[in-house]
Amino acid sequence: MTDHVAGTDAHPAPEPGADPNGIDRYRQIYDGVALPVVMIDAATWTIVAVNEAAVDQYGYSGEEFVGLPVLELRPPEGRAEAHRVMSEMPHGFWKTSAVRHQRKDGSVFSADVWSRDTVVDGRAVRIATVSDVTERVQLQHELQQAQKMEAVGQLAGGIAHDFNNVLTTIIGGTELLMERVGDDPATLGELEDIRGVASRAAALTRQLLAFSRQQVMRVDIVALGRVVARAEAMLTPLMEARVEVRTDVEEGTWPVRVDAGQMEQVIVNLAVNAQDAMPDGGVFSMATRNRVLEGDARVGDVLVPAGDYVELTLRDTGVGMDEMTRARVFEPFFTTKPPPGGTGLGLSVAYGIVRQLGGFMSVDSAAGHGATFRILLPRAETRAAVAAVVPATSAPAPRVPSAEGRRTVLLVEDDDALRRVGTRVLERLGFTVLSAAGGGEALALVEASRPALDLVVTDLVMPGMDGMEVASALSDLSPGVPVLFVSGYSDEAAGRLGMLGPGRAFLQKPYSMESIAEAVRALLEEG
Repeated sequence: MTDHVAGTDAHPAPEPGADPNGIDRYRQIYDGVALPVVMIDAATWTIVAVNEAAVDQYGYSGEEFVGLPVLELRPPEGRAEAHRVMSEMPHGFWKTSAVRHQRKDGSVFSADVWSRDTVVDGRAVRIATVSDVTERVQLQHELQQAQKMEAVGQLAGGIAHDFNNVLTTIIGGTELLMERVGDDPATLGELEDIRGVASRAAALTRQLLAFSRQQVMRVDIVALGRVVARAEAMLTPLMEARVEVRTDVEEGTWPVRVDAGQMEQVIVNLAVNAQDAMPDGGVFSMATRNRVLEGDARVGDVLVPAGDYVELTLRDTGVGMDEMTRARVFEPFFTTKPPPGGTGLGLSVAYGIVRQLGGFMSVDSAAGHGATFRILLPRAETRAAVAAVVPATSAPAPRVPSAEGRRTVLLVEDDDALRRVGTRVLERLGFTVLSAAGGGEALALVEASRPALDLVVTDLVMPGMDGMEVASALSDLSPGVPVLFVSGYSDEAAGRLGMLGPGRAFLQKPYSMESIAEAVRALLEEG
């Protein structure tokens, strides 16, 4: 971002005159200025003199500065634009904001520059004062990036919510049709294809929810090193022989509160991305260590508050990223792979999971120098022993419970299509179903007929009265009735699941007949 502000000098420059002490007199003033001051010959645009602060900032000695073209203080890629600005610069005051300047050693910083033309010892000069605003520019960039990621996350979460309703309707309707067609293999095959595609779409919505930090987490206190060890075992069949996987888990690493399965997904996503960045082979390494930040500190390009953290570092020796790619690497659907390459969700999903767990994630990379991802997770405040992370076993398909005695269920769902399919699914499970399009309608129905409810299935997020409010009101009308909350917009669920007690459960949309049957069976058996 560059702003130029020009104005007319309120005090006209003095007529040229003989003043052998002119520059020395100016030096007495500007040597006492804390900011770098540079005096530039207006005709040749070479440096005449500088103060000590300029020497400290740029790394040139006072003698090296004299006669140096002022364009040498700008990076090569910015010199053409700087030359254009200087050639068009009017007399008087001029300000340039957040431009990139270069030190003698090649390092770059952002600067605001105020300059004014005058005459010193008969020579027309421009005196420029320079302020290093690198931190301000970085903070502005981080704020803009955070706002952009937040906006994209909200959009992704909203899309996932609506899409989950659609997918639940598709999956439920398809499974009902599969039961009706009987032994027609051709039709069954076509319906199976539809269900398979819907399941793939459901996986995409889960990734969007993970990015937008709206995924329901099963958080527990675990040792991060054990998560890394399990992820390493998972990577063995995934990584090609050309990629060497190394781990370095520090002894005594503090426990953290995470969803172990989600953290494994983070590691796998980063490992697969690293493999793609090493077409000729290389090393992918994972390391953990304890890290104490005494004060707010910058980790990569992320500002992390003070505290105790466990740091997970994941490095590759791949092709690396240029600055533009690195700035966008966590954006969903951003990918450098040509079609039909990746979806661009792997790194964004990892970012979303880490942020939802209260952690921080940054990346350091340069073209040709690989990439280093750092994840900082808050230390878990507990003295309890940390249980080992054991591999999950595949459970058998749940049986569909029969509702002996025609049990009655109240279904509260604001989506019309999903309510119709949900009614048919629950009827298929053997229930007598009462359905309502919202909380008010549900309460009116129960108050009017006083049915003997055996179960309530309610959407968690609805306009007007939400699912929690519905359950609370129904507890007075039908005490002790179990409630199954369902939602495709699980930021609300994630914030309230901790409040669920006995007789309460949550089911993530989109759900299948088997999954809702299992959830219903567990609730009824609990009662």
